[in-house]
Amino acid sequence: MRKVLVLVIACMILSVQASYSWGWFKKKEEPVSDNVMDNPGYNGTLPDLNKNYKLPDEKVVTPIYESDEDFTDPSTLKPVPRNNPAFVNIILKSDKSSSYLNDINDMIGYVEKLIESIENQESDQLFIAKARVFKFKVDYLKKLYEGKSESYYASYKQLQRTGAHTDAIATLRQEAVIYKKYLAYQTTGSVYNPANIAQQLEYLLAELQDTLMILKDER
Repeated sequence: MRKVLVLVIACMILSVQASYSWGWFKKKEEPVSDNVMDNPGYNGTLPDLNKNYKLPDEKVVTPIYESDEDFTDPSTLKPVPRNNPAFVNIILKSDKSSSYLNDINDMIGYVEKLIESIENQESDQLFIAKARVFKFKVDYLKKLYEGKSESYYASYKQLQRTGAHTDAIATLRQEAVIYKKYLAYQTTGSVYNPANIAQQLEYLLAELQDTLMILKDER
């Protein structure tokens, strides 16, 4: 009886060992797949990337002006608003700086006042006052732009010449008021003669008109 019991236990041990060996062999022989879809590695739920994405709406842009293909009359164009600094700074496209163009626009007014003064034959005092202001503005431009690229512009050079000539005529008229009564009968007094001053004013008027044209061409 004892031998039979030992034999049964031995058979059970052998059976367990054989079962373990077979399971290990089967596990070792399982092939490893090269397909990443067979081994995804992540078993969760991926977010919906299209949920919060929306294609932009297409917008149709129309021009703020009406085109005229049959345009043939330049006289219907509106004048350029040169007196508006916003136009000069934003709209006007030029190789010159906007600040310089603003200064040129300012100088146009002073040149026009001098032209009117000569044409209207204003008094010595009025002309001299306007001439001094004009020369002051010309000198201020020189202080701002001398040695810079603006100093090579035709408008800048013309203003410097006209400013010097205007100042010379203003000085002549100022001295004439003081000295002409003392030098009326002397040769040296002929420079203050009214006819000579009138001739000098004619020369200056022509120069101021040329200057005005040059300034207005700075666009």
